[in-house]
Amino acid sequence: MTLGQESERAARDGARVYGRVAAAVVVLVAIAVWFLPSYYTGLLTLIGLYALVAIGLNLFMGYAGQVSLGQAAFVGIGAYTSAALAVKAGLSPWLGTLAAGAVAALAAYVLSFVALRLREHLLALATLALGIVVTVVFDQWEFLGGSSGFKGIPNFALGAYTFDQRAYAVLAWVLVALGILFAANVVNSSYGRSLIAISAGELGAEALGVHAARLKRQTFVLSAVYAGIAGAVYASQASYIEPNTFNFLLSVQFVLMSVIGGLRSLWGAVLGAAIVVALGPILQSVVPLVLPNARGDVQSFFFGAILIAMLVLMPGGLVGARLGLRHAAERRA
Repeated sequence: MTLGQESERAARDGARVYGRVAAAVVVLVAIAVWFLPSYYTGLLTLIGLYALVAIGLNLFMGYAGQVSLGQAAFVGIGAYTSAALAVKAGLSPWLGTLAAGAVAALAAYVLSFVALRLREHLLALATLALGIVVTVVFDQWEFLGGSSGFKGIPNFALGAYTFDQRAYAVLAWVLVALGILFAANVVNSSYGRSLIAISAGELGAEALGVHAARLKRQTFVLSAVYAGIAGAVYASQASYIEPNTFNFLLSVQFVLMSVIGGLRSLWGAVLGAAIVVALGPILQSVVPLVLPNARGDVQSFFFGAILIAMLVLMPGGLVGARLGLRHAAERRA
């Protein structure tokens, strides 16, 4: 067996493992939602949708080595696209979700010709600017509800069955499973190895025949598709969206999810999403007790502080730290 065949076989085996684990997670969620209170079922849905966005972001930030501070903009584009098609045009939310992914991909594709010419902090500023522009457009566009928000978004349905909170939780995690399985095939292929080469150094990757600009654009578009689909499902599940839902803080939270779990770990994105979503209610209840006189968006301060601490103390995330401890134990043994 040649080295290339061994690599392909290892990739297939890795994808199978991801598939089995993802399927097991979906089954567990489908069982758990029948026993959880509606509040926790809603949190489970939110974790799944945020995890989907973080998986796409990990492909762009972790594997391609780029920076994005505007992922919430693509979630908003997907949410508003699906909502507008369902409410204004009467299309099924299922078709709206497909359109949401396509419109988010188109927006990322157009932006990529400008933003991806930039690097590092300039790229971060470009994606940050996208988030600001999109929020302002949603806030000013009365056709989409303006500052009052978009109301009356219909739920998903299968025949006569209209989705409830339990069904949305299962749907969210089915999407996570599919998203992880697709991403695992990407990162375990020659395409994924090319992305890692780009993150190590674009000039070196191009010297090896990698078309860095094209691969970065494709990965940026793919991450937007993940975000757009998540936004569409979120809009239908919430039945109401408003511009500030998709603000800069949400983009920071997505970055925090990726960093906490591990930028080069697909399951790390899921772990990071679970931790950040759980942190929200905890901070809301703890901050007033610790800082009773605090004013303004103190939650943003804590998210920012956690992000800085993770980047300084644990840049590989929780998954990277666990692997580091395991390798250290193996060396001692």
